[in-house]
Amino acid sequence: MTTDNEKTKKRYDERLKIFGYNPKTLGWLKGKQGLRFQILTSVGKLDNSSVLDLGCGFGDLYGFLKYCNIKCNYLGLELNPNILEIGKKKYPKAELDIFNVEKNDMPKKFDWIIISGMFNFKRKRNYDFIENVLKKAFKSCKKGIAVDFLSTYVDFKNSNVNYVSPEKIFKIGKKLSKRVVIRHDYMPFEFCIYIYKNQILTKDNSFKDAKMKLKPELRSNRWLKYV
Repeated sequence: MTTDNEKTKKRYDERLKIFGYNPKTLGWLKGKQGLRFQILTSVGKLDNSSVLDLGCGFGDLYGFLKYCNIKCNYLGLELNPNILEIGKKKYPKAELDIFNVEKNDMPKKFDWIIISGMFNFKRKRNYDFIENVLKKAFKSCKKGIAVDFLSTYVDFKNSNVNYVSPEKIFKIGKKLSKRVVIRHDYMPFEFCIYIYKNQILTKDNSFKDAKMKLKPELRSNRWLKYV
């Protein structure tokens, strides 16, 4: 019996023969990778951090980080060796390696884990697969994860594509952390989730990491004196 991973490899190999090095090979048909990467990398401060790109494809997130002058320790992991071989030629200085998320242990030295497009094709148990991968990623990261999905809020559905409920993903995220962000504001039919490790609270029951980014006056009601 053909496994989901074998089907995934075959699908990408077929696209690779048609498109070669191109986001279309990975299922991204409309030239919006820059916007996706901008949203995903807005999860936190990536400069001078370490980033694991899980399901990296050609490693184009590495190229995006370089273009944006974000200096970080990058590792891209990919299931399909044929796609990875092209990625190594495109980005010879990037660290790229073969990885099976269902069989291999997740690296644990990275601050941030970013997952883009991994969940876009149907599997036998889609939500179980998503939850298992997110659990592994969250356990392994130091600061947080950012993951994108194709949304169930669409006006057309392709039978081969996995559309995901934002509400269900939010519930999965809340099982892992109290501090979760859902972003459905950058494309009408796609969304992403940030799940954070730092859940420290202040005395007034705010997340400290978020509150300390405010100006001192805004951390209390002192700002009201100036308006």
